[in-house]
Amino acid sequence: MKIIRWEHPAKSTIALHSPIRALRAHQGEWTGSPGRDGASASEERPVKQEQVQIDTESTSTSIVRSIAHVWKRWVIYGLIAAILAPVIGWFMMAGVAPAWMNEAKLGALREELREGGVTVDGRHVVHLKDMPAYVTEALLAIEDHRYRYHPGIDPIGLARSVWINVTKQQKAQGGSTITMQLARNLFLTQDKLYSRKLKEMAIAANLEWRYTKDEILEMYLNKVYFGHGKYGIEDAARFYFGKTAGASDTLETINEAEAAMLVGLLKAPERLSPRKHPAEAEQRQNVVLRRMVELGWMTEGERQHLKKAEVVHPS
Repeated sequence: MKIIRWEHPAKSTIALHSPIRALRAHQGEWTGSPGRDGASASEERPVKQEQVQIDTESTSTSIVRSIAHVWKRWVIYGLIAAILAPVIGWFMMAGVAPAWMNEAKLGALREELREGGVTVDGRHVVHLKDMPAYVTEALLAIEDHRYRYHPGIDPIGLARSVWINVTKQQKAQGGSTITMQLARNLFLTQDKLYSRKLKEMAIAANLEWRYTKDEILEMYLNKVYFGHGKYGIEDAARFYFGKTAGASDTLETINEAEAAMLVGLLKAPERLSPRKHPAEAEQRQNVVLRRMVELGWMTEGERQHLKKAEVVHPS
């Protein structure tokens, strides 16, 4: 007897009308059950979603990299501007400074220093090379310890001065470097005004451009006021101690304790005069010595020794 196998019409129809499905099933790609059309869509959807997620992450990474590149560029530009701005400002101030400078007065001081000795108005001039090192060390310790490293304007000291002025509601207190003080003593008034401070800065920039640090120090020490009508450290040393601030065949040179007392006078020459107010002068002297210890320019033992040194004034 011949057996005839009967096949369901639906399966035959699916096979005839779905050649792609049949091909996938043959290649092992079809994982759904025959007759369940929803299975193929549900299996393919996760693959598409994963591809979209990968594309989104790639786009996000590209955006982050672009932003980082832009920020990096602007940071570099900002650093360049931060470096160039003070340099350009310094040159601009040096350029406008001559409007407030008296070149004749500056030239006269330079001529006095070249000739040395006694000036036409009876002041004694002393050269920096003839002064003991502890004279300038004491001066810089109490007045401008960053003198050797700034261009006439100390941004750290100036920022500190501005902060004190703002918090204490005071005008133009402190912040002046040795060069700025020289500018004030040579060309400006003693008025505590912001405009004067700006002029000081401009003139200081000009002086630093034209002269060496040692030349500026020499001008300062021969020009600044020490009280009792004495201008310059040489006349001050002779008046207060009967000694010289430099080298002399007839006079003894001031010692470290006396040098500290002299530069201490600069804050308030009359009020701190060792002749009028010896106790205040000694207190100020000790401030100078302590500052030198703090900076590492003197040991505590040396300070204690100098503190005990007797200061003898000429009769």
